[in-house]
Parts: sequence; C-alpha cells; structure tokens
Amino acid sequence: MSNTAIALTEGWEMASTLASTLDRLQTPADITGLSFTAAKVPATVASILRDAKQWQRGSEIRFDACDHWFRCRFKTNPALPEETLLLSMKGIATVAEVWLNSQPILQSNSMFTPHEVDVTNIIQKQNELVIVCRSLTTVLREKRRQQPASRWRTRVVAEQQLRWFRTTLLGRAPGFAPEPEPVGPWRPVHLLRRSGITIDDYFRKVYLDGDAGVIEVKFHARGVSGPVPGTLKVGEHSTPLQWDGTNVHATMRIPSVEKWWPHTHGAPALYPVKITFGETIMEDIPAGFRSIDSRGEGLGVHVNDVPVFCRGVAWMPHDAVALSAPQDVIRRRLELLRDGGINMIRLAGTTVYEDDTFHKLCDELGLLVWQDMMFANMDYPFADEAFHTLVSAEADRELSRLARHPSTAVICGNSEIEQQVAMMGLDPTMGRGPFFGDQLPTIAARCCPGVPYIPSAPYGGDLPFYTRSGVANYFGVGAYLRPLEDVRRAEVHFASECLAFANVPEPEMIEAMAVATPGGISPTHPAWKRGVPRDGGAGWDFEDVRDHYLKLLFSVDAATVRYTDAHRYWDLSRMVSGEVMTEVFGEWRRPQSPCGGGIILWSSDLEPGAGWGILDSAGNPKSAYWFLKRALAQRTVWTTDEGLNGIDVHASNDTPQTLHANLRVALYRNSEKQIEEASHAVVIPPHQSITIGVDRMFGRFVDAAYAYRFGPPGHDLVVASLYLADRKTPIAQSFRFPLGRTAQQLPMAELGLTGHSNVMKDGRIEVELSSRRLAYGVRVSAKGYRADDAYFSMEPGVRRRMMLIPVEPGAQAEQVVVTAINAEGRLSLTLGAKL
Repeated sequence: MSNTAIALTEGWEMASTLASTLDRLQTPADITGLSFTAAKVPATVASILRDAKQWQRGSEIRFDACDHWFRCRFKTNPALPEETLLLSMKGIATVAEVWLNSQPILQSNSMFTPHEVDVTNIIQKQNELVIVCRSLTTVLREKRRQQPASRWRTRVVAEQQLRWFRTTLLGRAPGFAPEPEPVGPWRPVHLLRRSGITIDDYFRKVYLDGDAGVIEVKFHARGVSGPVPGTLKVGEHSTPLQWDGTNVHATMRIPSVEKWWPHTHGAPALYPVKITFGETIMEDIPAGFRSIDSRGEGLGVHVNDVPVFCRGVAWMPHDAVALSAPQDVIRRRLELLRDGGINMIRLAGTTVYEDDTFHKLCDELGLLVWQDMMFANMDYPFADEAFHTLVSAEADRELSRLARHPSTAVICGNSEIEQQVAMMGLDPTMGRGPFFGDQLPTIAARCCPGVPYIPSAPYGGDLPFYTRSGVANYFGVGAYLRPLEDVRRAEVHFASECLAFANVPEPEMIEAMAVATPGGISPTHPAWKRGVPRDGGAGWDFEDVRDHYLKLLFSVDAATVRYTDAHRYWDLSRMVSGEVMTEVFGEWRRPQSPCGGGIILWSSDLEPGAGWGILDSAGNPKSAYWFLKRALAQRTVWTTDEGLNGIDVHASNDTPQTLHANLRVALYRNSEKQIEEASHAVVIPPHQSITIGVDRMFGRFVDAAYAYRFGPPGHDLVVASLYLADRKTPIAQSFRFPLGRTAQQLPMAELGLTGHSNVMKDGRIEVELSSRRLAYGVRVSAKGYRADDAYFSMEPGVRRRMMLIPVEPGAQAEQVVVTAINAEGRLSLTLGAKL
C-alpha cells in the first residue's frame, strides 16, 4: 500500500468580508479583489491576525460576524492511473463551503467532522483550494427566524441557537471564555495519494482475560483478489492473519501480560502494534492491556480491579486562539500535570475533541481521560433528523477512535445539561431524553465496551446538582462560600468539577503584564479583571470568592490589603488557593471518605491573569500547582482536623510496592520551640492508606486540635512527616495550625532563614535551606530556572534540599532569591562552585 500524505500547511492566505445576505460573496470568482493576509494552516482567523499583529485579546472583534475566505495555491502531479487522490480536512469551524479549482466539493456545518473528498479527477499541476467560513451570526439569525425557541435558556452562552451547530463554546461563553470565536481550518489539511492495497473498516479490541492480554483485529482489504500472507505483531509476539475473502482478522493471546496503569498506581505499559501483509505495513496505536469499571455510588473508578482515587483537571487547549499546538508543547504540559500528581484529564463538553496525538501522550504518561461528548447546557434539537444523524455519526466516530486508547476511562454524555434544566425548576428528565439516556450509551457500549458511561455531569440523586449521590459539581467550598467543614458535610462521591478559584499567577507573569499594560497592572485594572472568570449575570467574580477565603484563612480584610499593598495581597492570595485545595483533597482522599475523586477547573488559563488554571497561560505552574503536587503525590502524608476527636494523620501509598516507613508528629510552640514528638513505624500495603490519631501516636491526650481549650494552648504548629524506613529526610510533610494561620511577617534574621546554593555539573542548581522558626510559603527562584517545589513550609531546625532546573539549555543565573510569606524582604544566595 502506498499512502503519501502531503501537508498543505504553507501558501495560505485569508481575507474577511461583511456577511450581509445582500452583498455576500458567493464563490471564489467573487474574491479576486480582496486584501489577503498570509497564513499557515491549521489556524483560525484570530490566530492568523494575532501572528500578523493585527489582533490581540481585548480587541472586542467578533469573528462570527463576518465571512472568512481561506485560499491555498499548491502544485502537485495529477493522479497516476492506479492512484486515488483524496483531500483530507480534519476540521473546519464551523459553517463552511469548499472549492477545488473552482469546483464545489464540500459543505459542512460541524467543526468536529473530518472530511475526505475524492479529488482524483479534479487535481491539476497548479491548484487552488478555497474555503469560506460563513458568518455564524448571520446563520444563527436566520435559524432564529425559522425554528421554535428552546425549552430552556442558559446564561453560559448569549446565543441559544448555537445548539443547532456543532461548534465549541470557547470564545462564545461570556463568563469564562468570551473571545475569540474559533473560525477556520483549525485542523490539518492534507492531500492523500493512495494506491495498491488499502485497509478499510478497521476494528480493534484489547482486553484482559485473567493475567493474559487479548487483542483482536478485523478489517477489510481492498485492492487484493485473494489471501496475502501477513502477521499481526504486538510487542515481541506475532500471529498470522486469517482471511475470509477480503475480510481479514486475527486474535492474539499474550500470557502474563504487563498491565497498563495510571501513573499514580503503576507503570503505563504499552505494546507496539503492527500489521503486515505483502508490502503493506500499518503501525497502529500502541495497545495497553487493562480493565476499567465503576463501582459503588457516584463514580468509583477501578483499574485492574484496584480502586483509583482520581485527581483530575479539566483540560484547556494550550493555545485557545489557534486550538492547536506542536506535540512537544502538549507533551510538556501533560508531563507537568502528571508530575503535579494529576492522574485524570477531563475534556469538557464546552471545548473540543483532542486528536490522537493528545490521547497517545495520555496513554504513554499514564493519564486517565474523562471524555465529554461536545454538548453543554443547551437544549439540542435531537428531534431534527439531520441533526440527529450528524451527532450520532460524530459519537460513533469519536468513541471508536477513543476505544483504542487505554487511557480512555470515562465517557460522559454532556456537561451540565441535566443541572441546567433542574436549576430552572423544570423536570430534570427533560435534560436527559432519549439521546443521552438510551442512544448514546448504546453507541458507547458498542464502540468503547467496558468503559463507564454517565449521561451528564453532574447527575444522580433527587436533583442532579445535589452532592451526596451520583456525580456532583462541587463548589460548596468555592463559589458558594461554604466553610471548609462543608466538604465532609456534602458527602461528595465524585466531583466532576470543583475548586474554581481565580489563581494568581507568579510574580514574573505579573511583571510581564505590567510591562505590556500602559500605566502598569493592578488588581483592579481592566486588563487584570479581563482574565478573572465570572458567572454570567452574577454581581461577583471568582476573585471575590478567593477574597472570602483569604479572610477565613488569614483573618485579614482583602479590600484593605489590596488597597495598601497590592503585592502583599497577591502573595497571600496565592497561598489561599493552595491551602484550600489541600484541605479539600485531604478530606476527600482520607480512607474513611466516600469520595472517588475530583476534577479541578482548569489545567491552564486562556490569557495572562488570575484565571481558573493551575498553570498560567504560558504553561508555567502557579502556586496551587505546588500545593497539589504535595497533596496528590503517590506517597504522602496529611492531616485533618477532627474537632473534639483531635487531629488525624493520614498516609497514602498508591504505588504497587509495600511502603515501609516511619510516621512522625512534632508539636511546636510559637512556631519555633519543639514541645515534643512521637514516631511510629508503619507498613502500608500497595494501593492503600492508613489513619492514625495524634493522641494515639503520643499515647495520651495532647489536645492537638486545641478543641477542648483547657487553659492556654500548648502549641500552635503540628508537623506530620513521612520517612522511608532507612532515611532521615522526610519524603512528605504536612503542616497544621490549630490556632489558625497568621499573616504576620517577621524580619528574615528573626525567622532565621539561611541557605546556600551550588551549580551542579548538569546545570541544575542545588539549594539547601534551614530556618530557626517556621518558614511558611517558601519560594526559591533564579532567572531562567524552574524550582522542583515551591510555596512549601519548613519545619524549624530541619534542613530542606531542593533543585532549580534550567528552563532552557545553557541557562546561567547570577543569584538565587528566597522569599517566604511570613518573612520581610528576601534572602539572596550567591552561587557556589560547580559540584
């Protein structure tokens, strides 16, 4: 089989025109006088204009209001007698018409539908490909006149008739993604030259049978008159292909197969898959052998019969303007999330389907994928035959593709439709209907057998948004301003969304924003507020939410701090997001909790500022990331305040090996003087956690939580540490403040924070720190380097070693700067000799 793909990336240009139906340009013959801008594809109108420095966020240009013409001129050879030429367009947003050499070849009204058009008889030596993306505003206006009103309205989007078109809500959701609307050929365009034997209707099934792995493949071979010797090879194993006319199949059984695991629970083992017959070679997506199911109430994900606590994040595209990014950029971002303890990625129904490159990376990195179908909040017209046919084919295509990826863990029918209906006081069953209730689960069971399906997120219980049953969007701690104790009271079984905070970016990002903003940046500047998410129609935004918890945690008035010292306000606000997320996940992860996991909004910001992301818009970790990295680690320790039952210490071992460790608790007065400590040897089996009360560790009542208050408090700091049995340095620590956190700052000398740094031969910088008193929220930075931890606390008298890693090869720093939330000023460390 000869299958050559010629990428049509270069030679594009784009022009925009008014979309009035009276003077709308109709065909390529009408566009000769337009002024075009050079472009590369895949792209959107916004990304093209951004690259040409003709657009930036905040410009308030509505790309849906115009028609946009894309033109590509390219040379190629006409088809040989045995060749078929196909024009492949993986995705065009959204209402599009396509011509090749002035001949109309395609009309499309879905950005999620890939197209392959036979152009064998159209291709010439010199070719002109033209795509027009029609004004969605104009099309929606016409649809509004023709169709009845929806049964309910949502504030997520301004235009309810978007429900008729298969497109993303990114750029069209005023509260969290107001711009830009993605328009254009956002996925690659190729010219395919095919000849010889081709494979059609390919199907693959991978599953476990006891300790054995089984793989079945079936396909139809075109271009052959009879059987051709061939093999299916999986890893180092192979078996011959079986022929039934031109239908081909093979089944392979691999004894004692290495299983695929999420990275938190084991190794994500993958087996290369290759099919060969004659001169035809097809390399398939690597196979991962695993079982997956859901047990208990809500969503209790089990992989290979082991319960997995899912610590997830809702994915945002790296570049929400272009909706595409190079593979190495996506890899780096996914690796960051993996290294931060995340083991599940949710692709939400407000965004887009990711391509196979993304899913292959998740397979490789051991990241579970929760896949929403791209439906959210609106009243979709499933009763319309054409629409129903379109979305059924979409579901079949996407789920068949996802079935080949072991990372595929959850299929969700939609985002928030059942909640949207129920919160308006309507019958919640309206939101499910036959499509999400019967037809889509049938397609899912056929295409992705064994993968758990849920109809909507949230769903279950008397009302879909109630938290104590089913799957919940939990914002009790968060937008609903509930106290931290509400986490346990809510009895969440699985949080499909949670912890949406306006997470303040790092000082370097704020400095860059100040340089780019005339007059500088401040917490109230419009350029800052543009990046802060808000609910549509609400009189508050998510900075107000964070400010509520700033007062709750630090007993300071946010408005006063913001007024007097904006940078101190930002410093404390960074700690708020991280501390709250640590408390919530600590509550959910403890062994006694009914919760099976939670998914944070979002992975990254859409633009610079205080968005929901735990990474900023450039992909750099924000403070919440570092708190989560410690709280969600495979082997970690944390504490919970049990009120009159004292303080519980929890230790987790998600690895496949037994953990032999020492658990130590120390009590401090004035955050400096150790009162006493206790240590216990513990053995934690694979994939399990333990809980021990502080009083039990000390063998007597110490009022660790200062709940009984018999006299003045004996301590104000509780430090729990987890050590490997043969090590003196803790692998994890947790800090609890029975009297509350303080915003007080001390001079660096009084804190006693000191350290030294050395440059390693591999370019990393080793930093060793110690502090006489508690050092809270320590951050170590050097220009051109990224720390391996940040915003951590240091136990009095205990040394802490960390590394700074070059962001780019050859980075050289002049000094290392150390700051702490409870310290005045900063500590500068000169670099020592290379080690």
